[in-house]
Amino acid sequence: MRSILAGQILVLGALAFATSASAQEVIDDPQANVVEALVVSAKLPGPAWWRVSDGDTTIYVLGMPASVPKGMAWDKSVVERRLDGAFTMLTPPEWRAGLTDLPALLKLRKKLKDDGDWATRDPQLAARTQRAWSAADPKKPDGWKDWKPLFIAMQLGGKADRAAGLLMSEPDRTIDALAKKRRVKGRSAKVGKAMPMLKSLAREHTDEAGRVCLTETLETVEAGPAARRAAAEAWARGDVKAALAAPRSAERCQLLLPGVPELMRQSVDDEADALAELLKTPGHAVALYPIRGLVAEKGVLDKLRARGITVRTPGDG
Repeated sequence: MRSILAGQILVLGALAFATSASAQEVIDDPQANVVEALVVSAKLPGPAWWRVSDGDTTIYVLGMPASVPKGMAWDKSVVERRLDGAFTMLTPPEWRAGLTDLPALLKLRKKLKDDGDWATRDPQLAARTQRAWSAADPKKPDGWKDWKPLFIAMQLGGKADRAAGLLMSEPDRTIDALAKKRRVKGRSAKVGKAMPMLKSLAREHTDEAGRVCLTETLETVEAGPAARRAAAEAWARGDVKAALAAPRSAERCQLLLPGVPELMRQSVDDEADALAELLKTPGHAVALYPIRGLVAEKGVLDKLRARGITVRTPGDG
């Protein structure tokens, strides 16, 4: 269910910048700003929903969080009610690699192996990595030493989240289960092939870029999970503004990758097109999309409004 920027594929390359500060200055961030009129807290219990509609069709759009704490309770009553009788559940675009791509993926993975030379050149960053990795994976405290910084960053973020009890698989799995129970079939806004993009990204990869991404990841890991937990809890109670305050360091790192800002824009276009297409079918449907991409300037809902399609906020109930 996750979009490309939320973990559908392994990202294997990055642009080269000297420091994380300089990266933040020049980053192309399509979702840096939000449409304030769309950032409205929910009246109904549970997470916030937006509504896209025409004369005979209503699509209930749920903004999704990046992760939630394991076991976090949230009110599912509105989800269940809106899945009842829905003719489909639309999920974000996906980028897939098949079995025939396995040899190429293994070859790309080898490019991320390292002899440890970067750690010698940057002992301060290496020391921070050792501390963070040991805390996240105490059974294999030196597991980072055979890899380049970019791959370390990708692995470390996931390990730290799991150690903190933060799950990227939720609330997706719960909603999938609720949909299957009601025999609502899910469909992706678009399915594309990942390998051409992966090969392009791998060709662009540099060690310096990897260190930028690793620094971004370490900043989030070292800060601890409190901010992410708070954002997830805000999502659960429908507080959109507070939910949007979740740290974006991992996303900023991804946005340094060649072509990723363009892919993010394409993902938004694909989702907007898919939602508009659903309006041709009478009845009601459910759609899921990362919450920031919904309310961003030139995001999914902003683009639909520009087409003259009616969009109602969570404040409308």
